[in-house]
Amino acid sequence: MKTNKKTIQSAMDRRLSFLNEQPSCRAAVLHRIAQEEEPVMKKKVSLGLVFAIVLVLLSVAALATTLLFSRKAEASRTADRAMEKEIGIGSEMMTFFARGEEEQEDGSVLVTYTGAGSLEYVLGTYSVLVKDGKAEISWNREGEDVSGGYEADAWGIEQLKQMLTDCLDEETKSLVLAKAEETAAKHGMQEDDAPSEEIEGLHEQIEARKTAALNARKLSEEEMIAAGRSFIISNYGLNEEQIARMELYTNYVPEFSDEEGVIPEEDNGNDWYDMINDRPCFRVEYLLGQPEVPEQEGVVVTPLPREEKDGYYIVYVNVETGEIEEYEFNSGLGGIG
Repeated sequence: MKTNKKTIQSAMDRRLSFLNEQPSCRAAVLHRIAQEEEPVMKKKVSLGLVFAIVLVLLSVAALATTLLFSRKAEASRTADRAMEKEIGIGSEMMTFFARGEEEQEDGSVLVTYTGAGSLEYVLGTYSVLVKDGKAEISWNREGEDVSGGYEADAWGIEQLKQMLTDCLDEETKSLVLAKAEETAAKHGMQEDDAPSEEIEGLHEQIEARKTAALNARKLSEEEMIAAGRSFIISNYGLNEEQIARMELYTNYVPEFSDEEGVIPEEDNGNDWYDMINDRPCFRVEYLLGQPEVPEQEGVVVTPLPREEKDGYYIVYVNVETGEIEEYEFNSGLGGIG
């Protein structure tokens, strides 16, 4: 995968600027346009739309049946569905968590969802034990008082719902994250910065893993990108319009920064490779954002607002087998990424 030299901040400013805006009235405008159509034209559009939807659904179904998954990835998919169905924590809320998977001796897989960064204390950890296609969910803050909004020590589903709204605006998002840090500090929970020598050592380890993954490659990057794209479409149920807006993300960002700034990128050709679950993988990233609004002289251009499922999608594809090893979705709402 070729990389360009634009910074990630530039890309996020350009594509995720919708996070600071209010919902638009585009649906109402489209409805009014439709009302002005001639009846015959409306029939044609309706029939065409039906065919388009059917084609998309058939395509997604076909993609889902041809994809391969590792045991951990399959368990994560089962756990994700259970979290949404039983608790109401869907893919948008997952942005506020870091997911981990651990295989157990009895063949089951323990999937954990821990509050990311400063949210770790207030959101706690949801543990989902997946075995034989069934999921059993527990929460380490179960039984604690979650009333009182952000003033509560433990934040449950109601706080998460409110966070989806509050984190659309940078100012209110900062207040939410600050409140989480304050609550954690009150209970003696604070994040410690890793020593610089530890970071440098970790950087070297990452480079070694990336090179090992690259050397193990048996599939072409085009094949792995296609597999990652197919997974995103089928797993998240993207519709035809969203599929058309998907953009392959090719801006490489080093894992760490030093005191002088970003550690220089080494042109080893291994930027998108890594060892995931001790298996060599290729990272596929897709961006789903709103189209850019053309600039006009003397006119203040307002970016289109964010829509559900807009954000970054990351899929790790096994370079030897083509299996999906790991995946994640970052809506940008949690200020992480």
